[in-house]
Amino acid sequence: MTYDFSITGVLKEGFRRTEGVKLTFVGSIIIYALIALFVKSLVEFIFPNSESLANAYASSTVEMLFTLPILIGIMLLGVKRAREEELSIPSIFDYFGMIIPIMLAYIAMTLILTIGFVLLIIPGIYLAVSYAFVYTLIVDKGLGVWEAMELSRKTVTEQWFKFFGLSLLSGIIIIISALPLGIGLIWTIPMTYISYGLLYHRLFDE
Repeated sequence: MTYDFSITGVLKEGFRRTEGVKLTFVGSIIIYALIALFVKSLVEFIFPNSESLANAYASSTVEMLFTLPILIGIMLLGVKRAREEELSIPSIFDYFGMIIPIMLAYIAMTLILTIGFVLLIIPGIYLAVSYAFVYTLIVDKGLGVWEAMELSRKTVTEQWFKFFGLSLLSGIIIIISALPLGIGLIWTIPMTYISYGLLYHRLFDE
């Protein structure tokens, strides 16, 4: 496919669509952070020797088992906002039923990205950006793991530098917004999720 988009245009539209849903995103992220903190503490108790590579991967995988479906639920809030659907905080727990393909995707991407960063930094960066939509394609479209990885990679590659720029710029905006007591995050974090939701909606729905 051939498409194009404006980085600033997407972010502006994402910011505009935060109106009326900021508390839903903030509440969801607070719940995610609390659960992630609890799970991390529990995992560190179970795997106290995190210095070994095997334990590090094992503890990380266990953490993702309980937190990744919730994070994907927050990603889907951005997609739902792009579709003008109703948002709710409880919906972030809807994706534990797809834990097997989610974890298979996590393991596959972790291995591929690790190899990419170890061998050469550039392939790792390329794939990290290109896999932006893998999880949403799996839970929203019901695609298989490899199919979702390849569709996301091929689609993002069409405008890879713009996706890289979007990731970089939104990251900078989030860091700057966090400086004054983190108040700006109330706007910038929902803006980022919604911006990616807008692109997902345009590329895979329309």
